[in-house]
Amino acid sequence: MRIAYFVGTAGSGKSSLTAAYAEWLKQNEQSVATVNLDPAATVLPYEPEVDIREYVDYERMMLTYNLGPNAALIASVREAVREIDTLCSEIMDLSVDYVLIDTPGQLELFAFRKEGRAIVKALRRVPSIIIYLMDPVASHTTRLFASSLFLATSVYLSLNLQSIIAISKIDIVPKRILRRIRRWISSQEALEVDIESRSQGMQMLITRDIVHILHDIGRTFPVIAVSSKTLEGLGALHGAVTRALSEGEYELR
Repeated sequence: MRIAYFVGTAGSGKSSLTAAYAEWLKQNEQSVATVNLDPAATVLPYEPEVDIREYVDYERMMLTYNLGPNAALIASVREAVREIDTLCSEIMDLSVDYVLIDTPGQLELFAFRKEGRAIVKALRRVPSIIIYLMDPVASHTTRLFASSLFLATSVYLSLNLQSIIAISKIDIVPKRILRRIRRWISSQEALEVDIESRSQGMQMLITRDIVHILHDIGRTFPVIAVSSKTLEGLGALHGAVTRALSEGEYELR
């Protein structure tokens, strides 16, 4: 068994890529199961074999404790993690080649709170990897790209798992934006030149310094452009997942 956690900002396409990758694996004769960890999900493009909504009722949380949407999400995840042994046992009992875990739409719920780390730790015996979705629509300027790279690196540091960056939704993004992002990823010099030409003052200095620190770290992450709609790039994504996990870099330390 191998586990892939799909992590990214709201709207980056986590659920869609989870469904598309699961379908791709099935077409290539791999057994696969999907897991939903978003208690507030209403409609999913896949039928999860394990579903956090079976452990907690998000809407009941809001009504019972008079909570707003974000507070109810936090409370729901916290309550579900109380059943972490049962939840993780259910995942471990799946007996498939790949388990694809779709994390909550609010990235911080899984990546930066103890509940998410507890789930990762409970499944640490299984080779695992983060697939971080970089939304090109939200990364098309130097400042936004630096922010996206910062988030990807922060998730890696928080969860301590090998990571892959998947540039998502490439079927709906202008080619010039994809070329720009690829250039920034491959060349720190090109990124710094664009930062200096497109921003100024303190903002330019902060962005340049952040990129200088993070770019070398980010370059250790394989970067794959994918489309959940056309399935473009899923073969390359799978190859990156296989290579990363075969190198044994997934272990928590």
